[in-house]
Amino acid sequence: MKEAPPDSTTAPDGHGAHVESPVPYRARPQTKDISEFMQALWQSDRSPLTHPSGHNAPVLSAKLRFASPWAMSRKDWRTIVSNTVKNLIFGPTTLVAAGCAFYTTLSLFPAISAMISIYGLAFDVQTVAPQMDILRNLLPPSAFNLLYDRVQTLVAEPPSSLTMNLIISLTVALWSASAATRSILSALNIAYNTRENRNFLVFQATAFAMTLSGILGAVLTLALLVAMPLLLALPAILHIPTPPGSIEFAARWSGPVVMFTFETLALSALYRFGPDRKRHTQWRWVLPGALTSTITWIMASLGFSYYVAHLASYNATYGPLGAFIAIMMWFFVTAWVVLMGAELNAQMEGYALGLIHPPESDSMLASKPATPTDCPRTPGADL
Repeated sequence: MKEAPPDSTTAPDGHGAHVESPVPYRARPQTKDISEFMQALWQSDRSPLTHPSGHNAPVLSAKLRFASPWAMSRKDWRTIVSNTVKNLIFGPTTLVAAGCAFYTTLSLFPAISAMISIYGLAFDVQTVAPQMDILRNLLPPSAFNLLYDRVQTLVAEPPSSLTMNLIISLTVALWSASAATRSILSALNIAYNTRENRNFLVFQATAFAMTLSGILGAVLTLALLVAMPLLLALPAILHIPTPPGSIEFAARWSGPVVMFTFETLALSALYRFGPDRKRHTQWRWVLPGALTSTITWIMASLGFSYYVAHLASYNATYGPLGAFIAIMMWFFVTAWVVLMGAELNAQMEGYALGLIHPPESDSMLASKPATPTDCPRTPGADL
């Protein structure tokens, strides 16, 4: 019998004869810049199999196996969490989070300037500084003092009306702040193992729109925090009886609850609209990752703030740069947590679509972390 070439295999046909069939190989990543190279480097070991002719392997069924994430069993979640941990440990999450932290640090002050400018168009900017106390325990002391001084400097400036100069300066500030959003969008594509296929203008417009939406959300959150004492005083004004201690309890926990809600909603929107998805995803499939990231972020921020305040000596080591180093490290922790939620959602969606199998059904797939794009899927499979 003729010996098969190295790039083919022989398999018996229906009459017992051996026929040659090409072995799928992994497509070589094509890169144009360093960001695409890092993404291709991470995806080269996890890209779908393709034939030498360029055609994809036979498409696997991608039917939704669960109505919602809450319908999954404990065994299902064990597989999802296990693959998520493997991706976080062996993947480029730490490197990508460091890049996001760098760009976010550069975008911090333009974002604050834009937020104060937009807030001042409708509200009194003097009410911003008192609401920053809610961040005192979440930020390192030196970082909090740096941000607080910057906010005090901005609110001390004379208020400006909606003029052409303000519109131009606000647009420039938003464009500068969107650099952080662009880095996060690229990081989410890596977490979801998908390539960026949006053209340059669409990608830039998406990042700009998400930056503006985030700043508007922060403005509304600040306004709600400012109005919270008035809302809590309504029962007394309207002579509505309340249980003893309920007003004090609500006044103490209303701020953290508002911040928790804003963080969860912002991450849910980021996970749903940030990656370059090939299918529609409903809100319930991004909520678990958003909730996990929010809770983890609060605990990590409290722990990092305590570490910098009591254990680390950033000011003694870095001198006047200690506050900036603390801010960058805090952003690194935040970016890592955000990517953790994205990895969790990616694993959960892939498992729900049947692209990731539990260990007892396919040990080869279970031994290697996977994401929704590890196997070819049917077009238009929605979650």
